[in-house]
Amino acid sequence: MPIEDDKTVVENGKQTAAAPAAAEKKKGGGVLMFAGIGVGAVVIGIALALFVIKPMMSDSGGGDETTQVEKKDAGDKKKSSKKDHGASRALIHEISNIVVNPAGTGGSRFLSASFGFELESAELQAEFDKKEPIIRDALITILASKTVQQLTDPKQKEIVRFQIKKRVSQLMETEQLAGVYFTDFVLQ
Repeated sequence: MPIEDDKTVVENGKQTAAAPAAAEKKKGGGVLMFAGIGVGAVVIGIALALFVIKPMMSDSGGGDETTQVEKKDAGDKKKSSKKDHGASRALIHEISNIVVNPAGTGGSRFLSASFGFELESAELQAEFDKKEPIIRDALITILASKTVQQLTDPKQKEIVRFQIKKRVSQLMETEQLAGVYFTDFVLQ
């Protein structure tokens, strides 16, 4: 009797007919195993995302400090910020859309910047409202006197921040200016 490769198997000297389904089970089992590994990897990835990565991303670092920002004006010029460190209340006055040509560019480049000034009293907030055109002029003058190199160097940018704080404090005749923040800074 001729031996066919697919249908006859020799075991312990005896020839028996093998079912073609046995070969199919081996092929199907391999595919099923790889499918199971793929599903397991997806499940592990989802578990990692939900229980490890998501809590790391949502943690803001401090945890005990909350900040609320309230818009006081439809013009988006004044903002109030309250921190949970005791009963202190810091006010932020925003001056936006200062556009200048940096020194030495001949009008081919421009800087668009906005600033937030941290104030220590509500009275100073009212003064800022009254003197905003004078403060805007000082900001334009300081920024327009800087070169592109000075505006892009982080150390020089801190010097600009200090110059702005000093000049605005002089204009406001106060030392209650707690901080100056760049809220927008686009140089093209």
